[in-house]
Amino acid sequence: MLLDICSYAVKEALKQKASDAEAYASLDKEAEVFIENNDLKQVKSHKTGSIGIRIFVNNSLGFASVNSLEKDKVLDVIGKAIKIAKVSPRDKHNRLPAENSVKMLKGIYDNNAEGFEPADATKYAIEMLKTAKSYDTRVSVDSGTFNSSVLSHALCNSNGIELEEMLSVFSWNIMGMAIDGSDVSNFDFQFNGTHSVRNIDVVTTADDFAKSVVKSLNSRKIDSLKGSMLLSPNAASELIQDLVTFSINSHNVQKKTSKFANMIGKKVASNSLTVVDDATFTDGLAAESFDREGVGHKRNVIIDRGVLKRYIYNTYTAGKDKTKSTGNASGGTSSPPSVGSTNTIFESGNRSFDTLIGEIKKGVMINRFSGNVNPVNGDFSGVVKGGHLIENGSMVCPVKEVMVAGNLFEALKNISGLSRERKKIFASFLPYIRIEGISFTGG
Repeated sequence: MLLDICSYAVKEALKQKASDAEAYASLDKEAEVFIENNDLKQVKSHKTGSIGIRIFVNNSLGFASVNSLEKDKVLDVIGKAIKIAKVSPRDKHNRLPAENSVKMLKGIYDNNAEGFEPADATKYAIEMLKTAKSYDTRVSVDSGTFNSSVLSHALCNSNGIELEEMLSVFSWNIMGMAIDGSDVSNFDFQFNGTHSVRNIDVVTTADDFAKSVVKSLNSRKIDSLKGSMLLSPNAASELIQDLVTFSINSHNVQKKTSKFANMIGKKVASNSLTVVDDATFTDGLAAESFDREGVGHKRNVIIDRGVLKRYIYNTYTAGKDKTKSTGNASGGTSSPPSVGSTNTIFESGNRSFDTLIGEIKKGVMINRFSGNVNPVNGDFSGVVKGGHLIENGSMVCPVKEVMVAGNLFEALKNISGLSRERKKIFASFLPYIRIEGISFTGG
């Protein structure tokens, strides 16, 4: 069905004198259960179909979309896109990808997902809530969700690309704190997800959350110090991953807002850091066979043992740099393709989490970070959340009112260790990351 409507849209656009045309459509069946204030709050279920039409008229771009898959609505959208293209400026880099080799992935769609009902999602949400609450009476769940999605997406263009596939994604998260009289811990957030029903595991996520918030009770102020910073996977996502994905984005490089501009082949981090962008990694929630333009996904090594190897491109930015797309066209049906990362994978280190702690003379572990990060120059400053003081290889106590500041580009070069253990944070896989020479300001 989706491929048929996409093919119809491309043919009609060419009839209306488009030089080139692309149609991208999706159909999503979704159920979502919300937790709020230690109770179920809402259950939502819906099915939506939409299509986006991208038109080129003599290298001028027009785009329009509609939340419908009916032919008369699609015809209206084509007309709007053509009108927009006729009044838009020309850009010689506006082009569509040619037909290319796409290997269809296995393991990203579970047939059992079709029979997954809102009642099943509710059952898992209740199990997650009960698990967290039963761990310790002091645990308080502020919010959480359980989401199930069965998605079909298809793409056709006037260069001969015709692709369609189905995906299933189950994801869940929980956030809250522990309360013991007047003592309130920092918030903690835990997340996980999978493509298959059999791998849904809300119990482990709820346990990790409950253990973390209880462990953060009885926090105390500490003196200022300069030493090691040990980032949890959550904190590594907020600080390191977001900086890296911004800096490798070819759009930002071309705008000269990326610190990694003109750094291909040069050292940007310590030898211990290797980062891969890989939508073919089927355990990742961003796994797909093809990108938003129909270019086949592949494994892209971004940073290899500290050396920057490549940027990520879609067809437009690749044309500007006279190179090939890396399969990183991103987006949905509501806008033209942009450039975005897929599954961001930080390769594991060779030390255990306990060993990383045992080697720290003085420092702070950060579970979550709340503050500001400037991805252009790398400066960051904010508050340590769920942090613990580490002295002589041991966790001493949870901390409060501790500020941390520095420069993340310098921090990348001062990474002294990554853990073997990793966690899935949305579409990323991240270890614990230890960084030296960081300044902390006590309360």
